[in-house]
Amino acid sequence: MAKMTFYRHFPSKARLIAEYLAQKERNWQRIVAQFTGEAAKPAAKLLAIFDALELAIKNPGFCGCPFIKALAEFGPERNEPEVRARIATHFTEMERVVTPLLKQARPKDAKKLLQPLMSLITGTIVLAQATGHTDVASRNKAVARSLLEQTRL
Repeated sequence: MAKMTFYRHFPSKARLIAEYLAQKERNWQRIVAQFTGEAAKPAAKLLAIFDALELAIKNPGFCGCPFIKALAEFGPERNEPEVRARIATHFTEMERVVTPLLKQARPKDAKKLLQPLMSLITGTIVLAQATGHTDVASRNKAVARSLLEQTRL
């Protein structure tokens, strides 16, 4: 595609990145729904997110988290509300998936477990990109399992 064609459809780099992130979000949510839909119990559904991450990490085209990368370029100091909104939507959507499953799996501890599990999910893909290790998802899945099995935090 010629450069002028890009600019006809996307008048700015930010607009192009925002559309790219929207597509990545749709794809990611589809994969997460596929993996979590196969598990019967809420805790298994939560852990299946790490299986989805493992699939992404082991994909030959893996190049990290597009949302974290966009955050690095379009952080708080940049006035690009559409890109920032797409980044925020990604993390909000992940919480929207995780929260009800946590409430079912661990009703009393759901609020306390949300942030650690979100950190493990996000950290999995960031660490895999930074280190090149493809076993990060399975290791963090084991940590998440331990968190879900604990009676107290």
